[in-house]
Amino acid sequence: MQMARRKTKDVSGDTFSSLENEISMALRAAIVDGEIEPGTRLIELDLAARFNVSQGTIRAALKELQAQGLIVYKPRRGNFVITVEKTDVYEISMLRDSLEALGARLAAKRMDDSGRKMLTDILKAMRTAAESGNRKKLMELDFEFHRTVIGISGHRRLMEIYERLEGQTRMFLRLTDRFYENLQDIPNLHEPLVAAIVSGDAETAFQLAIRHADADAEELVSSMLATNA
Repeated sequence: MQMARRKTKDVSGDTFSSLENEISMALRAAIVDGEIEPGTRLIELDLAARFNVSQGTIRAALKELQAQGLIVYKPRRGNFVITVEKTDVYEISMLRDSLEALGARLAAKRMDDSGRKMLTDILKAMRTAAESGNRKKLMELDFEFHRTVIGISGHRRLMEIYERLEGQTRMFLRLTDRFYENLQDIPNLHEPLVAAIVSGDAETAFQLAIRHADADAEELVSSMLATNA
């Protein structure tokens, strides 16, 4: 019996079936979690066998990952998982900070009781994850926090752009996670940002968010340079 395919839209606006979306998400998770390493060539035939689907389905899923910036197509060679270089780190960090800072400013201006509860609940969940040593959960909550802030901002196009950066943002979070030996540093870093947003202090929220990933980017670049030395 064939699986029914509900048509949705990918980030480029093309029709995209639920099966193709499911495979795209599975591949994205494997890339972001490091199961599929940077620079790996993604062979359609092998992936079709792995997921027991057609090469056309795989091709559509790979197109979605291209749009998200997680893989790159090289003519006559195929699709490859991106490698993260020094320039990539700075570009992802700068773009992420800009989007999240704008979201923080707008969210602070639109803050209500529902928004306050959502953000304080995520911060509490961060502290619980840190106390239990659950790094993976903490990384998920980190992304969820910023996505929630942008959701509260009510800026639809900002959310659409941020969602396109999701895969690369998650990869950045995974690469910088190792710099936090004390997991409590992560909720501690977010606490003043939460306080500014929920109190409606838009400019403080903006300033805190615009510098949010700078230190991580610098440390990641330094570690990359040391490794290549």
